[in-house]
Amino acid sequence: MKREVVCAQGEITVFRITGEMPVGLVKHIEIDKQGRPIISHSESGNHHVLDRPVEVLEKLDAPEGMRILYALLDEPTRLIQDASDAHGSHDLEPGLYEMRIAREFDPFAEQVRRVAD
Repeated sequence: MKREVVCAQGEITVFRITGEMPVGLVKHIEIDKQGRPIISHSESGNHHVLDRPVEVLEKLDAPEGMRILYALLDEPTRLIQDASDAHGSHDLEPGLYEMRIAREFDPFAEQVRRVAD
């Protein structure tokens, strides 16, 4: 499988994937009030979402503190933040995408956790 970085928004990095959808994924069911998939949560209570309802799958055996999601887009879609002062949106063309939510290590707590913006 080949990955090409397409964009980043806050703690999310989006890769375009060539090849097959990975096996062993489960349906990601976090959605907002408009039925759009929530990719990540901001510390301020806002969400990073895809701008239309689309099936998103999650890799369960991701490294500790990381979340890895996949979406097969059949039409152009945007990654947006639903905040009043939002990050800029990113246009995603049809294709297979991997979305990684970053992690960080806190040496004082000796803990790995997801990065939040």
